[in-house]
Amino acid sequence: MYIWKVSPLIEQLKSESLSQKEQLKYFLTYGILMTLATDPLLTVGLEYGFYDAINTVIMSLMTIIGVVYCYKVNKSTDDKDFILRFVTLGLPITVRLIVLTLVIGIFWGVIDAIFIDSLYLEESETYQTTIVDVSLTSILIVVYYYYFASKLKLFAK
Repeated sequence: MYIWKVSPLIEQLKSESLSQKEQLKYFLTYGILMTLATDPLLTVGLEYGFYDAINTVIMSLMTIIGVVYCYKVNKSTDDKDFILRFVTLGLPITVRLIVLTLVIGIFWGVIDAIFIDSLYLEESETYQTTIVDVSLTSILIVVYYYYFASKLKLFAK
């Protein structure tokens, strides 16, 4: 099972050598990862504001557009196994995006702390989602689906 590498997984999918048991492992792992990533418990104690609502709407629309785009790319290559490819390739691609997000998050946190908000939040204050957060999330979603589609193009005969 590949958690980081995408190319060997593409080769397995092309050669149809990925067993049903391996497909199940990818499906379960990817499902658990997506569940954890969207778990409302991660936001306990945070206030849901206007930009959170905008972020949810934008993420939903971009997800629909991104999945349809990937579907069309897959259809134009060989029109085979879209769901299988989406789930199995989704695991290493999502892991890569999580690492990228952590790096950007740390970088943004340092920039924010030094240049934008040099005062630490008091105990009574909670973090509020900003338009910058919504923008960064949108950029990451575009990168995710663009990268995903680029990998689906490798299935072209």
